[in-house]
Amino acid sequence: MGEALELVSARILRRAEARARQKGVASIETRFCWGEPAKVIEDTAEQMGADAIVVGRRGEGSQLAGLLLGSVSQALVSHAARPVLVVP
Repeated sequence: MGEALELVSARILRRAEARARQKGVASIETRFCWGEPAKVIEDTAEQMGADAIVVGRRGEGSQLAGLLLGSVSQALVSHAARPVLVVP
């Protein structure tokens, strides 16, 4: 199962990178990581020396049609040591 998940994840990352390049994003770095998402994102931002974290408002887990922040974006906004920009 781990190998299949990595293949699917790699495919998703390639598609996301292609979409970003089509939108004019010049500098892109993708990473595949395991763990609790908010912690992994925050730790990665720290390792990279990022000035800020940009994250989507919510994932697919919410049934409230996007009225609230998702659990990952909420955790980042509440606990990250750097600014967090939440986008729709």
